[in-house]
Amino acid sequence: MVALKKLPDMVRRTWRDLSWTSEEVPEQGMDHAVMILRGITSTEGELQGMVPESTVVRVPHEAEYRDQAPLESALISQLFRGSSVRVPETVRQAYARGTFNTPNPVMLTLQTEVTGVPLTSELWATLSDDQREWAAEQLGSLLASMHTMDPDLLPVSRVESWWSDGAETSALNESARTLPGKFALMQSRVADFLAPNLTAQEMDAVEENFAQVEKLLARPNQQRCLTHSDLFQSHLLWNAEGGVGVIDFSDMTVGDPAVDYCHFVDIDPGLQERVLELALENGPEDLYQVDEGVPRLLERARIYKQWDNIFLLIDHYRTGRSPRVQLL
Repeated sequence: MVALKKLPDMVRRTWRDLSWTSEEVPEQGMDHAVMILRGITSTEGELQGMVPESTVVRVPHEAEYRDQAPLESALISQLFRGSSVRVPETVRQAYARGTFNTPNPVMLTLQTEVTGVPLTSELWATLSDDQREWAAEQLGSLLASMHTMDPDLLPVSRVESWWSDGAETSALNESARTLPGKFALMQSRVADFLAPNLTAQEMDAVEENFAQVEKLLARPNQQRCLTHSDLFQSHLLWNAEGGVGVIDFSDMTVGDPAVDYCHFVDIDPGLQERVLELALENGPEDLYQVDEGVPRLLERARIYKQWDNIFLLIDHYRTGRSPRVQLL
């Protein structure tokens, strides 16, 4: 892992024209070290207007996220320009000076700051009906845009997929960044971290959910979409001027579009359904594949939500970083 305290010196060594007046450390996630630099200026006059006064520095902790960083920047630049949802744009990106072609390379990304506060249930309760509808429209438009992109065409075809056999979706790709890969790791950790700590009823719920996820992943010829994969409320930022801002696209994969709906229930019980309605209005009539005998999109979202709760429980007992969520 990259130590936060090293980030300012890495930025200074890599981009020697930059200086700033203060540094701010936001809440940290699992996969990146993040810092905000305030009052940035450049000694290169012609570059001065190209660096925002406030800039976010992101450094991936693991190789799979480091390798993804340039593609993440390119995708955001190409696919979300002009979207009504505010997204971070890459200002500069490079290996930290002196780390390229070493055993521990460090990828530095400077991004524009997406301002706002997390779109929590408490904040949602304070919004007007018009503001809530605006937020739902923005999210529906974003998902309609992402989920209609052809997964077999560039640049989306370069994004890691849950399956290794393309449209057949029969062979799981269990690399570390995909849901099947995370699922396999979770299954290997159940005996050590869940069995000693959960009730019998909770363990039954874990086994039931894992069986449901296995069935969903094994469906042949299922719909594949570009997914954000982590639309948790801390990645949805609200302000009254710009509405919704979406951050942290580092978990983007090609997978089941239902995964992008699973966290909206934490904000409001009706938000999932309203976002889906608006996504269908913004997208083509066949935006989401409907197959006989297969759970509909919001039912699959419920299954993925429970799966994510189990993911957090494992992390809670393994590292203490995640909350002790309730399964029942």
